[in-house]
Amino acid sequence: MYTRPHVLGRRFNSCLQSSKNFKYRAVPTSHRNVSFLRSMLRSVVQNLASPSESDESFFGYTSGRWLFNEPEQLSVRHVTFDVAELKRVAAQAVGAGCCTRMKKTHEGSFNKIFALEFDNNAELIAKIPTALIPPFYTTASEVATMDYARTILGLPVPRVLAWNARPDTNVNPVGAEYILMEKIRGDPLYTRWDGIRGNDMRTVVEQVINMEQRFVWHRFSQIGSLFYKEDVEPALRDRPLYAAGDADDEASERFRVGPLVDWAIWRGSRASLDIDRGPWPDPLSYIRGIIRIEQQWIRQYATPRPPPFHLSAGGDSQTHIDLLERLYAVAPHIIPPPQISQPVLWHTDLHGANIFLAPSGTPDIVGIIDWQGMCLAPLYMQATFAAFLRYSGDAVAMEPGWVMPKLRVLLESAPAEERPRLEKELRMAKRHKLYEVLVERGSPHHFASQVYPFTGHVVLPTLSASRSWYEGSHHLREALFRIRSEWADIAPGVPLPVALEGIDWERHQLDYARKERYEARAADVARQLGLEGDGLIPSERYEQVKCMNEEQLAAWDEEVEGGPYPFQDGAPSFFVGS
Repeated sequence: MYTRPHVLGRRFNSCLQSSKNFKYRAVPTSHRNVSFLRSMLRSVVQNLASPSESDESFFGYTSGRWLFNEPEQLSVRHVTFDVAELKRVAAQAVGAGCCTRMKKTHEGSFNKIFALEFDNNAELIAKIPTALIPPFYTTASEVATMDYARTILGLPVPRVLAWNARPDTNVNPVGAEYILMEKIRGDPLYTRWDGIRGNDMRTVVEQVINMEQRFVWHRFSQIGSLFYKEDVEPALRDRPLYAAGDADDEASERFRVGPLVDWAIWRGSRASLDIDRGPWPDPLSYIRGIIRIEQQWIRQYATPRPPPFHLSAGGDSQTHIDLLERLYAVAPHIIPPPQISQPVLWHTDLHGANIFLAPSGTPDIVGIIDWQGMCLAPLYMQATFAAFLRYSGDAVAMEPGWVMPKLRVLLESAPAEERPRLEKELRMAKRHKLYEVLVERGSPHHFASQVYPFTGHVVLPTLSASRSWYEGSHHLREALFRIRSEWADIAPGVPLPVALEGIDWERHQLDYARKERYEARAADVARQLGLEGDGLIPSERYEQVKCMNEEQLAAWDEEVEGGPYPFQDGAPSFFVGS
């Protein structure tokens, strides 16, 4: 965007006077000193544009260390951008003279989050994606989805102030994709959830359900991701946004369904495949599209794993391709009924850090964040159980239906030091049940999707199809085995497909039991070491955990544990490689 010279000069003056590295001096205004002024401004611009030591901390991952495959993990999370330009664009977005403070507040695998403050007391949040996400599509879809959720569904979503999905410096001086959005004035739910009781607790649960009810206001015409009309291919602009029979609204001309931006089908070298990624017209086309993407990637890019991990793949590339073809053949029979198969928008990651509550008074929900990757998919894939409400402990018996949760042991008979934990587990279980009951009462489509008995027979194969090479063929084969085991109930009167025959199922059950034992042991070691995904640990614990890991490696028995030690260089990583 063109900025008038006198405005640019005013912004420089404001910023220069607040810079710690600039000693302000008066400049004579005679024509003889114009060249001096220009020279000084050029020097300042170069100084602002050159990455400083603090800028470098913005680019790299600084929130932890990886126990294995660390160079690769750091590489995919490193992103360089022009810090001065980002500050300038941000200041312009909030009508400020300059940015007075920029701090990296969070970072994950896919994004770096910065809080910016300005000389007019404005604040905003900047989001810079890493190299792990597919270029353009993810950012463009996230912005459109946030806009739709805020303006059409009326959800408390931050307003986007500026964005650019093109990292090319010819069209984006920042040099990286970015989203600038309002800062939510509220508290993350996880910081207060345990202390919220009674009517306030019920208020939060009811507001979440009200939000989820809005997700089924509209059925979309296709399965894919939401974009602004101008950001999809011309051929897609003529297609309707909503399914036949759904009334048009103000969104009908502004938005369109474009390719699916699910990271699973773009990760790594999959992004370079010239292949259909949607939008798809129906669930069958969707699951078959996922299968074809994985098959094509295996043909073009899959390479055998090096020892000692070569056996964990569960077969060579042709084995994977053949299993995927079997799933392709049975797919028409596992699609759920139409009432839970319509494409809808949903926020599938409602954990306590993505929900913000009013800082005082009634704990109303004032913000929902992290819309990256949220897509338009069949309701049976989307209608998840809100993560912050799901009880996953083992101290409470959870019965189906409207049966109140109960502790498995009498609280009075438990040791005194155990009672606070048990009381908390019971409290969380009751919140789980409240959500479950209120969904049944007020959200029939959501509830129907939750209780459909064969949802797992289509959801798990769909997920396994996109991760076959990374996970190994065991999970995909197990998905086919479960479909075969319940075929008479899944497709009454339909003969067992040939695709579910010709596999040594007894051998599979033995192999799968070994795989489960291996994964359980890996999870147990990860808990002992305090590892997060792909072996991430806090930097201050790195040396200690590294020593503990070496001890675990020395004691590991591949035959007993079911496979090679999982936390060493070269081990399969979710974010690196296949």
